[in-house]
Amino acid sequence: MTHFQGMAAVWSLVRRRQGSWWRWLAVIVLTAFVTTQLSPYLALAAVDRSGQPVASASPAVPDPAVPDDWLAQIDQLPSGSVSLPNFDPTVNGFQFSNQELIQAIDLNRNASAWEEVLTEQLQQLFGRQVCVGGNAATCVLTTAAQRWLTTQLERMNQGLSEGMAAAVLDLWQPTPPRIPWWQRLVNLLLGRTVFGLARTLFDLQTFIANLFLMQGVSEVFQPTQAVRNTFTPTQILQAIARVFLTGSADPFTMGVYRLLGGALGEGHALTPYRVENRGEGKYWVYVYDSNYPAGRPDSPTDLHVEFDTRADRWTYQPTASGPAFEGDAQSHTLDLTQRSWRQPPADEPTAATGPFTCPFCRSETEPNAEIEAEAEPTVDITLIGEGVLTVAPYGLDRPGEPEPEALGIRETVALVPFKGGLNREVPASHRLPAAALGQPLEVTLTGVATVPRSPVTLQLTGPGYTATVEGLLLRPDQRLTLFLVANASGPELTFVAEQTADIPRLSIGLTDETRAYRFDSSTPETGFSMTDRRISKSSGFDLSGLRLAAGQRVAMAADRDLKRLYFADDDLAPSQYALTVTNRLVVSDRIQLGERQPDFINYTLTYDEDLRASGVQVEGDRQAFFDYDPAFIDPAELPRQTLLDAFDRRDFPIAIAYEPLVASPNPLSPLRLTPSGAEPLGQRVFQGVLRKR
Repeated sequence: MTHFQGMAAVWSLVRRRQGSWWRWLAVIVLTAFVTTQLSPYLALAAVDRSGQPVASASPAVPDPAVPDDWLAQIDQLPSGSVSLPNFDPTVNGFQFSNQELIQAIDLNRNASAWEEVLTEQLQQLFGRQVCVGGNAATCVLTTAAQRWLTTQLERMNQGLSEGMAAAVLDLWQPTPPRIPWWQRLVNLLLGRTVFGLARTLFDLQTFIANLFLMQGVSEVFQPTQAVRNTFTPTQILQAIARVFLTGSADPFTMGVYRLLGGALGEGHALTPYRVENRGEGKYWVYVYDSNYPAGRPDSPTDLHVEFDTRADRWTYQPTASGPAFEGDAQSHTLDLTQRSWRQPPADEPTAATGPFTCPFCRSETEPNAEIEAEAEPTVDITLIGEGVLTVAPYGLDRPGEPEPEALGIRETVALVPFKGGLNREVPASHRLPAAALGQPLEVTLTGVATVPRSPVTLQLTGPGYTATVEGLLLRPDQRLTLFLVANASGPELTFVAEQTADIPRLSIGLTDETRAYRFDSSTPETGFSMTDRRISKSSGFDLSGLRLAAGQRVAMAADRDLKRLYFADDDLAPSQYALTVTNRLVVSDRIQLGERQPDFINYTLTYDEDLRASGVQVEGDRQAFFDYDPAFIDPAELPRQTLLDAFDRRDFPIAIAYEPLVASPNPLSPLRLTPSGAEPLGQRVFQGVLRKR
């Protein structure tokens, strides 16, 4: 009898029996029946909301120097194998593939919905600092957070194996029931339709996407990198065997990679669930692979990674005709990520900052001895799409002595590989230390011959901002050179035109600035009234519309200290740009009514707008700047209704001022937009088109 037939039988019993106790008995039986079928998904929801593991975690990955021989214990077992308790890939694995999940998510159609739902996930990861004003109840993402999330959504199109491999572990239960109801529904839907049509299934997609986002956060990446760089294949095998033999509820996902041009590429995530001794020092680690749902006629059976402990090598080849992943003790192409590393700490995390280090946030709080010291800021450079990415401090390979800081940067760059699982040549992100702040970086992008020409995005993430170069077209074997400077006060981008063409879109997103006001808001109607107001603002900028000749440069920079956006190019002729300014504003008021027995009223006003101006002119020997702070309405002491009326009548032009441009004569160098400190040479006003959201 199927689940649905069983439910129908119970309801039939209710209709036949007229006695009230029979009806109550039937309701109790039906409730127990439905609860049993929902239990796997309820477990997922519990993990999703609380972020806590299903069971207590075991200790971290053992020290590889410890000589415990867990493989010897496997050899002594009658079956010669050991498994993750009660894990069956046909039950615990997803019955949809990695590619099918991407097709179902369909970001081209559902991008705004995904941004909305993952706003909550960003708060769970990084705390309320991702919101303008830090108001989690009505979170408006800062432009830095919103643009970081947008590029992460674009990366999801390159594969979700990391999220799927981690999700099956969080769905795994020590004593799983029969195939859960939602999986049966998925099986039914996948007959001829795509996955993701029901709301509960959308929640599952969100859960997988959240785990996918975590692969690059420091708390997950750093221990994973330590395993990859220090463990040999045999030691990794020992670590997996230890978890299975001890019955730990804190198992691993496994990352496998290929070396492409000496760098880690084509990353894929697997879920190990059994280790088997095959004799003569060889062991098989059976895995769940999100590319091949178990039980399908076209899926290979008994997928496994082969380990040779005598040669200290490993190989994974899911299909006979497909390429293999392989490595040895020197290749460092294999790693493990423990389940607990993706979980928040056991103690309550700080609500403002969240349990994980935010790559684009900047703390404005005063030092507090009771709060653990903040992580040192880093600089991340990521290519969204396929290609080859190289990053080096500018000047290392050129005449003259490089700066000592530049030499130190090259030695401390961390590569954060991407685990998408679809055999795509997505390069690893480059994570640079705080010493990279203020140092010009030369970035080279190279197209790959196996990929058709398609636009890619380059993103720079620094403390308090993100910056992107969008719509870059890479032909096979084409090389593009760009320059990035991650200043402490804001980013600077320089694009060098390879041929005469329209420039790509240059974008900068900033975190927020918060100011506090206290003022007397008394009126004859309300009597005594005192208002405490917090105003938080976040700005973003997009620059496009310019056509450059081959070899010419265009640059864009934001300076948070001066509250200015700079842009210029080295074409001697006058140039025209399209400039879009994004304003995100949150006004939070706490109003005291009455003096002796006061009442308090709280309200929050949010405002989100894009102001676009075309034909913004810049002379050939000048750099332009835009004072973006006055572009907001100043609601310092405006009464609420006056403030609302001002927003409704909003019609703000864009005022552009000009300074001399002192550009480097070397066309293969950063343009460097340096504030002159002198009075502007002039100013022009351009009427913008306002779009409220």
